Amino acid sequence: MAWCPKCRLEYRDGFEKCNDCDIDLVGELENSREEPIEFDSEVFLTSVSDNINSSIIEAKLNDNGIPVLKKYREAGGYLSVYMGVTSLGVDLYVPSKLLDEARRVIQLEVVEDEANELISKENSADDDTLTELNKRYQKKRQIRGWIILVFLIPGLIWVIYAFVMMLIKIIF
Repeated sequence: MAWCPKCRLEYRDGFEKCNDCDIDLVGELENSREEPIEFDSEVFLTSVSDNINSSIIEAKLNDNGIPVLKKYREAGGYLSVYMGVTSLGVDLYVPSKLLDEARRVIQLEVVEDEANELISKENSADDDTLTELNKRYQKKRQIRGWIILVFLIPGLIWVIYAFVMMLIKIIF
């Protein structure tokens, strides 16, 4: 069996490179254990209003290798367990050594949100155009419906009249 020295995944025979890391595989892994990273203390990063926002920020920070500590305000922890959500707010803390990097990650998120708002404003103009086009389509559809009714109803009346007259001739 072959192993990736970086991500430590095992591969079947025949593979020569790790699909994720794109490095050559080795026959055996070294038994060296990485020393855990030690952080001195946690520092306040930000407050968010609910679990959803805290989970989003926590996921972004974890993707960048930054551990996060959530502290619920007041009875927010109990509400989160009991109801699944809290509206009392959540404070997020990160290791003091990683505070600047965590702020940078959050700033990237704010910049992305602002870009999404600009895109949505541009799309709102498109939405107005779509609404106008939809109104025109509905009006054309309504006119077509009236035209069909104007020609269909007299035709149906004529077919029914002809059928009744034929029945009368057959019976009498």
